[in-house]
Amino acid sequence: MPGYQLIQEKYLSPPLPADKGVKANNRRIGFLDFLKELEDEHFPYHEESSLCVVGLEDVLLFARPEMTAMAHNIHQKLQRAARHFENNNCFWVQIVFRSELVRGETLRVNHPAVELPIFLIFGSPPPENIGEHAVCYRCSFNLSSI
Repeated sequence: MPGYQLIQEKYLSPPLPADKGVKANNRRIGFLDFLKELEDEHFPYHEESSLCVVGLEDVLLFARPEMTAMAHNIHQKLQRAARHFENNNCFWVQIVFRSELVRGETLRVNHPAVELPIFLIFGSPPPENIGEHAVCYRCSFNLSSI
């Protein structure tokens, strides 16, 4: 069942060769633009949208010191859009991170300035190994309550 694929940019192809990385989705979009489009009157995505969403790290960093509140707000917006993603047969939406995703008790992004609480948005799905060295985290569009 499709949903969100949380992945580090270093595991995508490109920049990795096609036989070494996870194929990046075709339509690259910034995270704020993505959220704005989710609020459009007519849901803009469908089974061929192939979204690669970048910039969530920057959105959370900019929100400091209210990063937790911003993460909860993003979670709510994504949760409201879940039914639309499912009804329109959307495939995996890649959420791309520059910094390392770390799964301990919760899922976080190990940004040089501060750990980003990604678990407040997507929960803490288990890691999935893709190929020899690539790891991603997948969760459904219908995000559980945090």
